[in-house]
Amino acid sequence: MITTTIMNARSLRAFCVFAAIGFALNQNSHLMSADDSLTLSDNGKAQAVIVISAKPSAAAKKAAKVLSDHLFQISGAQFAVVKDSKIPPNTNYLAVGESSLTRKLGISAKGLGPGGIRIRSFPNAIALLGPDDFTPSDRNGTLYAVTTFLEESLGCRFLWPGELGKVVPQNKSIVVEPINISKTPLLKQRNIRNMSYGNRDAAGLVRLNAKPEEYQRLRAKAAATESEDGGWFTWQRMGGSLGLASGHSFGHAWDKWSKEHPEWFAMQPNGSRDQSQFGTSRSRFCVSNLELIDAIARDKIEELNRQSSKPGVKSVAIGPNDGGRATFCMCPECKKLDPPKGNPIKLWDFTGKEGRREFNYVSLTDRYVWFWNEIARRVCKVHPDAWLTADAYSAYTDPPVKHKLHSNIAIRFVDISYLDDSRRQTGRARWDAWAKKVSKIYFRPNLLLAARRQGTPVVYVHKLAEDFRYLAHHSMIGTDMDACTHHWATQGLNFYVAARLHWNPDLDVNAEIDDYCRSGFGAGAEFVKRYFGRLEQLTNEIAASDPPLHPTAPFTPEVIKELRSLLDEADRSIANTKSNPKVTKRLVFLRRGLDYAEIHSAGYHLLAELKTNGGKLTPDLRARATEVLNRNFEMSRDIFYQDFFAVHVSRVAWGGWGYFGRLGWKPPVIE
Repeated sequence: MITTTIMNARSLRAFCVFAAIGFALNQNSHLMSADDSLTLSDNGKAQAVIVISAKPSAAAKKAAKVLSDHLFQISGAQFAVVKDSKIPPNTNYLAVGESSLTRKLGISAKGLGPGGIRIRSFPNAIALLGPDDFTPSDRNGTLYAVTTFLEESLGCRFLWPGELGKVVPQNKSIVVEPINISKTPLLKQRNIRNMSYGNRDAAGLVRLNAKPEEYQRLRAKAAATESEDGGWFTWQRMGGSLGLASGHSFGHAWDKWSKEHPEWFAMQPNGSRDQSQFGTSRSRFCVSNLELIDAIARDKIEELNRQSSKPGVKSVAIGPNDGGRATFCMCPECKKLDPPKGNPIKLWDFTGKEGRREFNYVSLTDRYVWFWNEIARRVCKVHPDAWLTADAYSAYTDPPVKHKLHSNIAIRFVDISYLDDSRRQTGRARWDAWAKKVSKIYFRPNLLLAARRQGTPVVYVHKLAEDFRYLAHHSMIGTDMDACTHHWATQGLNFYVAARLHWNPDLDVNAEIDDYCRSGFGAGAEFVKRYFGRLEQLTNEIAASDPPLHPTAPFTPEVIKELRSLLDEADRSIANTKSNPKVTKRLVFLRRGLDYAEIHSAGYHLLAELKTNGGKLTPDLRARATEVLNRNFEMSRDIFYQDFFAVHVSRVAWGGWGYFGRLGWKPPVIE
C-alpha cells in the first residue's frame, strides 16, 4: 500500500493533463508512476469531478456524497457529481463505484470478496470501488473504499462520534500522490454493537431527573457532523453479515409449553419443575427430554421454511435463555449427560427457605452439546445447509469433554476479560479447545462492557490487539462484540482500536495509538499518549490483582493529580503552537472524563470505607457521601446536557447508582 499525502499546490510538479477524454480513457490502463500526482482542487476551486454510473449501487451513491462533502469541508471547493454518460472533457476524475468509466480504465471489483475495496490511481483519474450488490452479505465496498481514501490520501480520521471526533484537514489546494490498494477484509462479519436507548437508559434517566425525549435529542445533536459520513461505525467499515440468527432463543417457552408439558422444564434441586416464580422469560429446559427436542426441531424447521425465499445463509438460534433464578435441570437423565471429569463450576438454587444457595457441580457443556446436536440432526434432515447457533457461555462456557459439535452448528464465544488476567488466560485456552470441537466459531465477547456501570477509565488496547490478532488467525469467522458503551472520554481509545482491528487484525497497535494522538491532539500528542499509557498501567493493575480490583479503585487523589498533570502538559504544548481550535476542545473532552472519574470513584471509595466499617453508616460518613454524591449527580447531569458522548451517564445511573443507597443517598428531585 502506498500511503498518500496532501501537498500545497505551489509544490505541485507540472504534469500533462490529457487533452481529450477519449484519448485519456484509452491511455489510462497503466498506474501512475512514482513521479505522478493528481490535483483535485486548486485554491478552493475543484479541478476534478466525481463520476458515478447511470445506475449506481446504493453504496456508490452514498459514497459519492460522502466524498464530495469531505472534499468541500477540506478545501471549500464544490465537486460536481456526474453520471458516466455526461463526463466533461479535459478534467480529472474520481470514479466512485463501477461504471463505464472504470471499465474503460480497465479496473473492476472482480476478485474482491464481500466488503472488499479497490483504489487505484491513473494519470488523470482515481477509481474507488467495491463489489457492492454482487456480494449481498456486505454491499458497502465502495463506501469503504471512499472512507479508506479519505484517510489514506487526505488525512481524515473519525476518532469518536460527532464533529469534535472528526479530523478533517484544511487545505484549499489538494494534491494526492499515487495510491494502489486492493483488499478484502479477513472477517466476513465485523460488528461492534452500537448501544442504543432502552429500558436501562429509561431507568437511569429517572435517577438523573431527565426525560427520554431529551436523551434522543441530545444524542442526535452530539452525533451530528458537518459532512455526510454514514456515522462512526460505517466509517470504521463495521459491516458484513454471516447471516447467523443468534441470541437467547427460548424466552417464549414457558408460556407456550408449560401447561401441557411441565416435564419439559428443568427439575430444580427440590424436585419441582415449576418455574413461574422465577421469571418465565428465562426458563430452563430438561434438555434430555426427546419430546422437547422434537418440538424445538419442528419449530426451527418451520422458522427456516419461512426463510426459504430470502437470499443468503439460512439460520436459527438454539442458545438457551440467559440468567434467571431457576437453575439447570437436576433430573437423573440430564445428570447422566454430564461427564464426572468435567471442569468444576458452581450452580445456584433459589428453592430453599434460605434464599440463594450455591452448590458445586461440573460443567454443563456436554449435556448442551448433546442437546444441540440432537436438534441439529433433526433440523438438517430437512434443511441440510442451515446453520444453527449456540453459545459458549454461562455454565456451558468450558469446551465439551466427550462430544464434538454437529458441523452445521456455529458457536458464539463470549469468555475473555481485561479486568481479570486469570479469566483472560482461561478464555484464550477455552477458545483453542472450542476451535477443535466446532467448525464455525465467532467472537461475541462482553469485554467492551468493562466498567460500563461506572464509566471510569479503563484502557486495554495492547491486550486487545494481541488477542484479536490471535483469534482472527485461529478459526474466528466473524464478530458480534457487546458493546460500544459510549464512554468516549474515558474508554474511547478501546472502541477506536477495536474497530480498526476488525478491518486489519494485524495492525501495529503502537502506530495506531500514535496516529490517534497525533491526529486528534496535535502538539499535545506525546503527553496524551503518556496519559493513555498510564491509564493502561492502572487497568493492568486492576486485572493482575487477586481478586481483581474494582474498576474505580486505582483512582485515588494522588493518581488523579498525576493524570491531570499529563493533560496540563498537553495543554501547555498546544497553547505554544498554532493549533486547530478542535484540538483544544478534544483535550477539554478528555478532561471531562478525568473529572468525572475523580468524583465518581470517590463515591465508590466511600462504599469501600463503609464495608471496612462493617456496614456501619456513621453520621460523618453519611455527610461526606452526601456531599460527594450530590456533586457526582450535578456533574453527571452536566455531561448529559453538555457533552453527551463523554460518558453514557444514563447507563451509569441505571447500573451503579443503586449501590449509593447504602450510603443513605438518593438522587435529588429537581422541580
